Amino acid sequence: MLIRKCNPSLLSDLKLFKNKNYVLFTPKKLGIMTNKLSILYFLQSYNNLEIDIKNKNGFPTRLRRYANYNVDINDNDFEIIYTGKNTFKQDVPDSRMVERKFELIENKYIRDNFILNLIEKSTILTILNSENKINKLDISLHQIRQICYPNVYSHNSPEGIHRDGADYIISALVMNRSNIDGGESIIYDKDKNIVFNKILYPKEGIFQEDKNLWHYVTPIKSKGEYIGYRDILGIDIKVIS
Repeated sequence: MLIRKCNPSLLSDLKLFKNKNYVLFTPKKLGIMTNKLSILYFLQSYNNLEIDIKNKNGFPTRLRRYANYNVDINDNDFEIIYTGKNTFKQDVPDSRMVERKFELIENKYIRDNFILNLIEKSTILTILNSENKINKLDISLHQIRQICYPNVYSHNSPEGIHRDGADYIISALVMNRSNIDGGESIIYDKDKNIVFNKILYPKEGIFQEDKNLWHYVTPIKSKGEYIGYRDILGIDIKVIS
């Protein structure tokens, strides 16, 4: 289902991010103009995510929904196509290689202007940082809420320092943090030496290469006696051709 055409001339607007292994960004830096009311509307959808992971005591610690898009890249435009696919697997040597099925992002958000702009800018960052001409991308979008409880941590990287099995990723664009400590994003070089680390706050995200670099995010814990949570968008970008 074709849902948007984009103008490749936007490449010149982001040339500052060319030839970067990783980019710390905000939507504003990428030229994504955010409407406060529309973002608040989208944030409400995090209350409707499905349980993805429970801890040993049965408490949900990660909720998720998923959407998959293809981007066809031509000389004159990009075409963003929603595939409706609800399965996802990763090219990695651990349990994540097994195909998983996720509940889809609610239909009313599939064409959300913020999401489509984020996909468009992710496509541009990929083109700018690729050595080869790109004709088609597969983009998997993950809408995730981590939940932690008093004395119960939540892990978004239970596999430890890892790669996602993609070409490029947005490991996290943080949409909201509430009553938590932790959640430090760490990037490592091919030898697993730290090259960057930062706690991401709302409207901060990281785009990075995923073939050579590694990454990890530390667990979150709640402050005091109340539940805490961290809402993010993550993107896996695979070059198809």
